[in-house]
Amino acid sequence: MSAIRLIAILLLTGLGSAQEFSSPELGRSNTPKPKLPVVDYNACPGKGVTVPNVKVEKSGQIYPSWLGNGTPIGKLKAGEELTVLAGVNVVREPDKAVIKFVGRFDDPSLKVGDVALGYGAEADGNIVFWSNGVWFAQWIEAVAEKGACGFTSGFGQGGCVVDITEDGTADWWVQVKTKSGLTGWVLASKYDGGKRWFGNFSNLCQYGED
Repeated sequence: MSAIRLIAILLLTGLGSAQEFSSPELGRSNTPKPKLPVVDYNACPGKGVTVPNVKVEKSGQIYPSWLGNGTPIGKLKAGEELTVLAGVNVVREPDKAVIKFVGRFDDPSLKVGDVALGYGAEADGNIVFWSNGVWFAQWIEAVAEKGACGFTSGFGQGGCVVDITEDGTADWWVQVKTKSGLTGWVLASKYDGGKRWFGNFSNLCQYGED
């Protein structure tokens, strides 16, 4: 009997550890390489921000959580309006990037030429990175992709601050509440290397607007 109990405990421990994830800690140094997946609750529309009367463009499934591995609890209907309650980025493999510019106010651990790992954009239009134990963010307009950085003298001088060299794998989930009161999560976009899929809510956050 004790052997059976031990096996049960080990199984539960394994299931629990499979659900572990880390979150960005902007401004912190001396942090270990993030465990995957990295889950960021500051994704669009922003923590604590609700957006009413959002029109659904196409049909889709509503899930009980952003894990997306349960039975759908409802469906989106094209043309209906609902309220967006929250968003979350789920990064399964980070982007790989190169630091091209370091300002005098940046963390001294960051060096030009160092590899950085990218964990997606937050609601304020900043992209989250980790490098050399440091969590930092850069405005989306200061980040280039795959050699499109131009000069290396920094944003505002004809170049960029970070250049993404390899795309990762990530999902963006949005929590919604329908007019009937049903609350759940909807997959809004998915990035898998160079492949990109966009569902509803792709225009929910417009970076760079006043």
